Amino acid sequence: MLNKLTLRDRIFYISSALILLAVVLIWLFVRPEYQRTIVNERTTIVSQLQEYTLRQTDNTISNWLNAVNRLSEDLINNPSETESLSEKAVNYTPGLMRILITDISTNQNIDITRTIYNSVEFNSVKTQWYPSKVDDHINISWMGDSTQTASIFVAKKNLQISEEVFTITVYFNSQSLSNNLTYIPLGGKYEASIVTATSESIFAENSFPFPKELVGEATYSSQKVVSFDNANWYILSSRFETIPFWHIIAVEDSFILEPVHQLIRFAFISAGIILLLMFIFSWYVSVRINNPVQSILTDVEHLGKLDFEHPIKSVSLPEFKTMHNTLEDIRITLKRYKKINVEKLILEEWKNRYMVTYSKDLIGVVGENNKFSFANNQLTHFLESLELNPVECSLNDVIEHKDLIFSRSKASKSYHYPNPFTVMVDQADIEHLHDNGTNYYYVSQQLSILNEDSKVIGSYLIIHDKTEDRLLDIKRNDMINVIVHELKNPISAVVGISKLIIDNKSMDEDEIVMLLKEIYNSGERMNNLVNRFLEIQKLEIGSTGLDFAEVNMLQLVKDVKMISNPLLIDKHLNLKIDVKGNEFNIIASKVFAFDAIQNLVSNAVKYGDPNRTIVIEVASTLSKVTVSVTDYGYGISEEDQKKVFDKFFRVKSNVKAAKEKGTGLGLTYVKEIMVRHKGEIILESNPDIGSKFTLVFPKKRAEINI
Repeated sequence: MLNKLTLRDRIFYISSALILLAVVLIWLFVRPEYQRTIVNERTTIVSQLQEYTLRQTDNTISNWLNAVNRLSEDLINNPSETESLSEKAVNYTPGLMRILITDISTNQNIDITRTIYNSVEFNSVKTQWYPSKVDDHINISWMGDSTQTASIFVAKKNLQISEEVFTITVYFNSQSLSNNLTYIPLGGKYEASIVTATSESIFAENSFPFPKELVGEATYSSQKVVSFDNANWYILSSRFETIPFWHIIAVEDSFILEPVHQLIRFAFISAGIILLLMFIFSWYVSVRINNPVQSILTDVEHLGKLDFEHPIKSVSLPEFKTMHNTLEDIRITLKRYKKINVEKLILEEWKNRYMVTYSKDLIGVVGENNKFSFANNQLTHFLESLELNPVECSLNDVIEHKDLIFSRSKASKSYHYPNPFTVMVDQADIEHLHDNGTNYYYVSQQLSILNEDSKVIGSYLIIHDKTEDRLLDIKRNDMINVIVHELKNPISAVVGISKLIIDNKSMDEDEIVMLLKEIYNSGERMNNLVNRFLEIQKLEIGSTGLDFAEVNMLQLVKDVKMISNPLLIDKHLNLKIDVKGNEFNIIASKVFAFDAIQNLVSNAVKYGDPNRTIVIEVASTLSKVTVSVTDYGYGISEEDQKKVFDKFFRVKSNVKAAKEKGTGLGLTYVKEIMVRHKGEIILESNPDIGSKFTLVFPKKRAEINI
């Protein structure tokens, strides 16, 4: 049946079914769950308002009952001041209207009434007494008589003064309490009342039939749904803490369920509007689609007749743009294939040519004349650097170039035999001797195609740059050699001295101790070398965390001076600190900053003659703090200044400096510390100052790399 429907009808019917299904799902599943949520939410709000109002009321009633107890105690302790105490209580107790003290034996009264309540007919009010929950000796009554100008709360207590028994009755104005309990700001239709343990309302005018089962000693807070006056009501009851009454609120379900009704109305209205819009949309779509489809079908009929000259007409509808482009591409492709299928091979060749053109490897194609028929960008730049013309030069010109050394010792050659050709793979290492003294290293692979007569008819040359890997290997080998060299002497000392101790059993104890100290010192040198090397490695790879905090660089320099005093005294040196500016606090790692400065001071002590004055200058600007150490020592040559921060480098241009013991890692360590602080280390050296190393620490915390 669906096949007989038009596109417009299908859109309308399917959309209508989906919308109706959505409405049914809302009615069956969403509405009940939403209704439960709304009921729980709104009844919770009503319950919270009720509990809040009851807490306020209980606080007021508790204060009143406490006032009755205080007045009773005052009267028992000072019976002669009964009238003055009563008048004081009337005047100073909020809400107190009247105090009536009655002698039970003589029935005589003392009646103290606040002036503003003289018009109230207290004797005409009928009272029904209930025991309070605050004090079992106090009975209470709450009168909500509409004939009175005020709602009255009465508390009564018997007390004995000497041998006589009196009854004290205190009247309080409870109109505000009644208003708060019966007029709650809910915003909907509701009923509220205060009932006794027998479910009788203390407000005579209240006619709502509150369920009696909501009131009872076992009930503290309850909820129930009842029907009254053709409506459902949600009943919430809660018990007073000070008096044996219950506060009950009845809220009509129309108020509670109003959001649910709004949701249902909105769902049905939305469904109707969407149905109308879908009808309009389906009509519009059918009109917009039919014409372009008919036009495309007409053009496609030409393709069915193998007429590829007739183009597919463009349609105005953007949705059919892809279909039009696809059909037109198919037509053009079929037309091209109809003419010649070789164009496909040409296209593939150019695609491959573009891919190799922008490759990082050096790639070239060599023809039968041994000249390059194609060279990618990298190979072109390489040939030009050799002063060869990429268009005119041959492969032999590259192989025989004076600046290139082809390593035949590592060369390899293999053959493959795809019928009817032979493929020869020739691989070799290349070393490029550059004019600037730097060597570059490559790996070349030449794939040559040989015909049946073993003649090369074409070659494919690939040259891969291995310079970075080779330099890394060289650097790694140099580092290993330096480490081995540095460890050789202390290891030899340990082995030699140990053998001397073992072989010479006649040594006295002092000689053995001296030799053991030498073994210990050699071990310490090895340990210091290894530890310093590992610290630098960790800093370089970022595996050592730096604990950054606020550091006073001037104080840090003073600490370095203090710890360096033994070295200074031993070599008869002075150390002077010059200060420029103020505010030397920065965010830095105190431990590593201390190490950096101490290394520079240690070098200044080591590389110079005795009786010098080493100067440390601490300067502060708005953005940085600099620490400069000037040793006035041997100095460093210009050539050595370029390498002084390299690992294991030792200054050898100065004989005295070369004799000093060291690992060659100190300045490398300092440089890595400054890198982690986003700072820098600057070296100046000349005969006047010897060597001056300056550490530049930035002040801004945001620039520090933790």
